[in-house]
Amino acid sequence: MTISMIIHEFKMMLRSKKNVLFIIALISLIVAYCFLILPNMETADSFDIEEKEAEMENLEAMRQGMIDRGGTGFNRMTGTPYAQNTYEFQVKSRLVHAFKDQNFHRFVQLKMKENDYDTRIASLDWNLIADAPYPSLDMERNIELTKLRYQGYLDADVSITYEMIEQKTALQTSVKFILDTTAAILLFCAIYFSSDMITRNKEHRSVLQGVPVGWYRLINVKSFVAFLYTLVILLGLFLLAMLLIAIQNGFGSFKLPVPITLPSSQPDDYMGYRFSEFDNMTIAKFLLLSLGIIPVLIYLFIRLNAIFSLLFKNPWIVIMVSTVLLFVERIYYSRTTTELFGIDLSYFPQTYFDFGRVISGEKYYLIHLESITYQQGIIVLLSSIVVLEIILFVISRAINKRKFYRKAA
Repeated sequence: MTISMIIHEFKMMLRSKKNVLFIIALISLIVAYCFLILPNMETADSFDIEEKEAEMENLEAMRQGMIDRGGTGFNRMTGTPYAQNTYEFQVKSRLVHAFKDQNFHRFVQLKMKENDYDTRIASLDWNLIADAPYPSLDMERNIELTKLRYQGYLDADVSITYEMIEQKTALQTSVKFILDTTAAILLFCAIYFSSDMITRNKEHRSVLQGVPVGWYRLINVKSFVAFLYTLVILLGLFLLAMLLIAIQNGFGSFKLPVPITLPSSQPDDYMGYRFSEFDNMTIAKFLLLSLGIIPVLIYLFIRLNAIFSLLFKNPWIVIMVSTVLLFVERIYYSRTTTELFGIDLSYFPQTYFDFGRVISGEKYYLIHLESITYQQGIIVLLSSIVVLEIILFVISRAINKRKFYRKAA
């Protein structure tokens, strides 16, 4: 009976017009991103030869001016600007030649040297961090993470391509997606697909007469099918995106680095803000950690939807309420807020909905709360699921099948 119910429920989800239209919309977004947005996207690591050659011309003009006025020596106020300009000119010149020769291993080495003099990329990234109360530390962090990523390319012992440097390969794009707030789309899919898993049967009169299965068991079966359906659809969409990006920019390598932030072991702090340490993890490890937390979050929202379905009996209200909970952290988020109602933020499940930044340590860095860790997130989310299971069991007893479908009909 249970297997027959699972097959029946899965077929109903496959045939759902609501789900089909949403999947078509997602596929359209993926295709548009892969063929229209990504190829024309300039990242912080994009290399513009014309711009670099213009910088070299300016440096050459400055150097020549110093020579003409005899300013090639040491100055107490300015140091050795001529020597510095000469060194920077040589680095940029070799960088351009390495790019033209497609020698990207040497290109990365020279890029690391250039970044010692050119911090514009780090400054741009720093500006993207809203409400930065510690700008100097934010800039230092971005510089260190960039150096680590470049060094990770060299240590990975793989054939480096320009697409890798731009972080446009299939694997790197998937990591950037998870690190970005757009990863909330994954959880919204779980919300959307499971919003009507209970209420859709109200249109079938036979359901009102009941089936020889307990109400709580029926809800569990529907939740399991919604969970399985969501994972299958997300896996299919992921493989489609990976295929389309890999055709254009290559697949990438699981050895490539993902810079992470760790709490510092040093006791010294800066205006009450402890310094951080930085390291790399491989894309393989990052994706494995993601695969460990994504199913937990998906299951959490499906069970939450089951509770809301019993209470509100309307799929659109369920979507609205669950979506509000998905983004509720945005209401009180602040770089200096570490507690909510006097409770440490690390004990709230919504802190871990932005799971990519939890894995990379960016969440810890932005809020500066060392208790926000991947392990803590798993514990809090699993504990939340246990609480939801108890609540769902109690509500399913209070709102039984007959009462639910009578009011929902």
